[in-house]
Amino acid sequence: MLPAFIGQAGDYSGKALVLNDKEPSLVEISLNTRLRYEYGELNGLDVSHAWTVRNRLGLLSRKTAGFQAYAEYEGNVAADRDQYFAPGTEPATGQTPIADAESHELNQAWVSYTTMDDVWGLKVGRQAINLDGQRFIGTVGWRQNMQTYDAATLTWNPNSDLSVLYSYVSGVERIFGSETVIPGFDDFEGSSHLFNAKYKGLPFGILTGYVYSLDLHNGAGDANSSDTFGFSLAGEFIGESAYYLEYAYQTNAYSNPNDYAANYVHTSLAKSFLPGVKTTVGYEYLGSDNRIGFATPLGTLHKFNGFADQFLTTPASGLSDAYLSVSTKLAEINFAAAYHYFWDDGFDVSLGQEIDLIASKALTDEISILAKAAFYDGMAGTAAGTAGFPALDATRFILEMNINY
Repeated sequence: MLPAFIGQAGDYSGKALVLNDKEPSLVEISLNTRLRYEYGELNGLDVSHAWTVRNRLGLLSRKTAGFQAYAEYEGNVAADRDQYFAPGTEPATGQTPIADAESHELNQAWVSYTTMDDVWGLKVGRQAINLDGQRFIGTVGWRQNMQTYDAATLTWNPNSDLSVLYSYVSGVERIFGSETVIPGFDDFEGSSHLFNAKYKGLPFGILTGYVYSLDLHNGAGDANSSDTFGFSLAGEFIGESAYYLEYAYQTNAYSNPNDYAANYVHTSLAKSFLPGVKTTVGYEYLGSDNRIGFATPLGTLHKFNGFADQFLTTPASGLSDAYLSVSTKLAEINFAAAYHYFWDDGFDVSLGQEIDLIASKALTDEISILAKAAFYDGMAGTAAGTAGFPALDATRFILEMNINY
């Protein structure tokens, strides 16, 4: 998997508050600014140029008798809103979609309690939840508007090897912002249950098991509701190599009108053949059944299946993604490149190929810059598309600066 090099500011639940060496502060203020330019071009649509500035302002209380609280405002503004199409905020304009709408909202607001021995923890309120690689549950930190969860999350960490999480989720504040008016892009409501357990005591790797029972409904209905059962195994072996194996099974659930059962597989092998150069080869499979593809509606999808964002929704015929990535660091600059080739789940139809490039550098402890490009070649007969728009070819370029005050 191509390294993201992406900061996801906003979750300060584990940060120590120290005003000086003697006494912690009562409240800590955090401020993050992200300046971004994104160029988007999909075949058959007009080019989009999104110049946006995202700010997050947070207040974190001192931990007292195990209790702590956090509140965070998030706002995104555009230099010229007419230069791009933000899905969910207006009918299709003929421009390439860029999902960074102008927005102002309460991003997080939670209270937590942790026992003195740090074995038990409870967090209640609007919060960030990132589980494992964020394929299924994440905050979509790449986009300007963060995805957060109205939830009650219980954690149990009895020892250094075992960690267990259960979260009841009543709502999901999605990335499309506070001005969303189009059904299907609005926030999710429901009664979802997230269970994730991780065991690190095995000699050959880390074993993770999970159950995600998603009761999701919004203006477009209940088609995103599902039950997913899965496990993953990750570890290292001789020669500083790393492996990853994951399998999941998904069915429709709750009031989902569709009837399907689909499988998910992800495997990868990473190795440094040259000093300082990491090479990863991998394969990800999202199956389909009854013309319904394996769904991950709460995942940080930009991390998977190419940065051109052509497969944010799994095609009805499923998706197979074979990829190769290389990453290194030169002159304090992180570089990475990846190649993807896509098929349907039966390898009957080619869905295209993509090249991704990324470079990032920390200028100071507070300021970092990033450049990213994606070039997708859909080939003839592709079933790919973004936000409902079919596209044979796609190009995206992003330049951004992150500032932590």
